[in-house]
Amino acid sequence: MQPARLLRHGGRGQALVLFSLTLLLLTLMVLMTLGFGMRAKERVEIQMAADAAAYSQAVSVARTFNAIAVMNRAQIAHMVAMAGTQSLISYSGQHYAVAKENGCAIPDAAFSAADDAAGTQARALQGAAGDLFQAELALYGTLLSKHLAGQQLADEIVQATSSDLRALPGGAAKSMMEVSGGSGGVSSYDDLMTQERTGTVPDTAGAVLPTGGNQGRATLNATMGSLGWTWVHNRPGGSAGFGTGGANGGGYGFTHYADVSSMDPSTYDTISGRNSWAHDHGAARTFTCPVNGQPVTGTGEGSWVMSDERQTKQDQHVYSAHPAPGQGTEGADRVDERHTMGTCNVCPGIWPYSVGFNVGLLQGGNPGRNDYGQPKLYAVVSRDYAGPARRAQPDPWNIYFQFNFAGISTDFDNSSPLGRIQPTGREDVQRNQVALSAGLAYYHRPRPVADGGGWREPPNFLNPFWRATLASAEGTTDDSPAGSLSAAGFTEHAAALRQLDAAGFRGGSSTGARY
Repeated sequence: MQPARLLRHGGRGQALVLFSLTLLLLTLMVLMTLGFGMRAKERVEIQMAADAAAYSQAVSVARTFNAIAVMNRAQIAHMVAMAGTQSLISYSGQHYAVAKENGCAIPDAAFSAADDAAGTQARALQGAAGDLFQAELALYGTLLSKHLAGQQLADEIVQATSSDLRALPGGAAKSMMEVSGGSGGVSSYDDLMTQERTGTVPDTAGAVLPTGGNQGRATLNATMGSLGWTWVHNRPGGSAGFGTGGANGGGYGFTHYADVSSMDPSTYDTISGRNSWAHDHGAARTFTCPVNGQPVTGTGEGSWVMSDERQTKQDQHVYSAHPAPGQGTEGADRVDERHTMGTCNVCPGIWPYSVGFNVGLLQGGNPGRNDYGQPKLYAVVSRDYAGPARRAQPDPWNIYFQFNFAGISTDFDNSSPLGRIQPTGREDVQRNQVALSAGLAYYHRPRPVADGGGWREPPNFLNPFWRATLASAEGTTDDSPAGSLSAAGFTEHAAALRQLDAAGFRGGSSTGARY
């Protein structure tokens, strides 16, 4: 009977071993399932966070562009009003000159007071327009420095999703290049105006130009008198004639030319080295003298008009009864100090300096391959499985413990490369989970379907029709997701992406992303 008892006892031992192994296997399967499930969940989470960050960046850009567009429209309204005021100054100035030369003794003091009031109105309008321009610069500077630079906005978005997610500063390169051409800030107002005066506005590949729309010298030549050009008219009679004043505060000599083609711009001592001209064709004016009620007809041959510059002492309008430019007084003011366009930089031009869209991006052979210059913004988001946040709250199925040998602590973490905690940086695929997403700030003012649909106009900063959307990270000429990953430090991830592209895998680009 004894052998039977031993046999039954041995069976119970085998069952316990089998039960233990089964329980261990079941636990392992559960933990593996949880591990795979959590990795899948984290993969979805990080991609959603990257999408949210990219879209938020695109929204911030679109809203900034819309605000700039609204302020540009307000600027133009101010400039139109100022142009009207200046037109009245010129119109009344010519009638005043004709009256003075043809027996209508309009009191100088009365005209000077009206002229001064009109100039004050023009200065107020231009001051308000200038304030709008500086507000645009401040708003654009905030977009660059507080939202896009260093992926600051993206980092706030992803950390709100999960504390162990980060949008690292190195991932901002693509967004900054698309918006500002890579510049992390905006030059001061004075520096920008100096660039305009000297024709040294730097070229940029970005969508935004702080001093206009990259239209060559269009802003420089937008109006007569802009940026150091002078006005003269070509009536041959009286003191009128082609000519220019000096930009160095002296030498106000004027030269008469028989026709426009004979004018040599290289001889003009102005800020820009150029001149512009205007004339009234010697047209006769007929009106009623406000002093005696008698009709007055004449041409005002002794009067002439030229523009002024902030950098020179030259009068805007001189009449036969007054001394040469830069001398004498008009009312209580020196004629060269009555600056009817205010302390402007482009006097007496009315071109509104404003933050503009880079129209150069709409030109070239195939602008559609570059989204017509509309900025695409990348968000590069990562999760460091061996980082401090992860180690502070490790997953229970990841083994983590310390060995103490001779007073030296050696960490082991199953979630990090080879189980070792080392300052390996971001280059390890095993250690870092990475997601990249792209948002697009795009302009769309739709044309009615009845008219054929599509765009009504190309991207611009004159109408507030900027929107935001998610977009493929590939497909345009300057897209390089792998390059952005490398710039952020994720070199192994970038290499894996290039290998996939070389093997024929395609994302948003049918021709390959040219990594």
